Amino acid sequence: MPSQTPAPRRQRKPAPGRQAAKRAAPVRNAGHALSVVQLSALENSLGFIVRWARVRSLELVARNAKVDVDRSSIMILMSLHRLGPMRLSDLAVDIGLDRSTISRQVAAAVRAGYVQKTDDAADARASTLTLTARGQTARQKLSQAWRDILLDIFATWSQEDQAQFGRLIDKMVEQLRGKTVS
Repeated sequence: MPSQTPAPRRQRKPAPGRQAAKRAAPVRNAGHALSVVQLSALENSLGFIVRWARVRSLELVARNAKVDVDRSSIMILMSLHRLGPMRLSDLAVDIGLDRSTISRQVAAAVRAGYVQKTDDAADARASTLTLTARGQTARQKLSQAWRDILLDIFATWSQEDQAQFGRLIDKMVEQLRGKTVS
């Protein structure tokens, strides 16, 4: 007896008006409403900014600064400048990487002459990381290149738009500071 396969089921598509209504339906959070479309657009935009900041911006900054440094070294230089001398474990937490990954990246920055590793006076098993003069010079060039990129981005924005963006991004940063992964 030949095997009979059932005909594939046709999936019903919701009426176009229903899809639009569903996309426009507000998503409630703490009394505020965003439509699914608005939330999706925000998610996409923030995702692009994060990806661009993690990869492309660092490459662009290094190229514009004319500094021969890799992306991970840029993050190390900026963290050490911002927070001062620190242990490898503290740097790993600040950058958000595990200890073995940051250890390899710091070793490369040390070989390149940007970072110096010295014995920690308080703990013989640990070492303290500091920027060298070369690292400080590279960091200054990188910071200036980043400022130049920002000036270029905001050149066509009105002063009002720049001020509003500054206020809103500061507000978002403050809210993100309180978020933790559990």
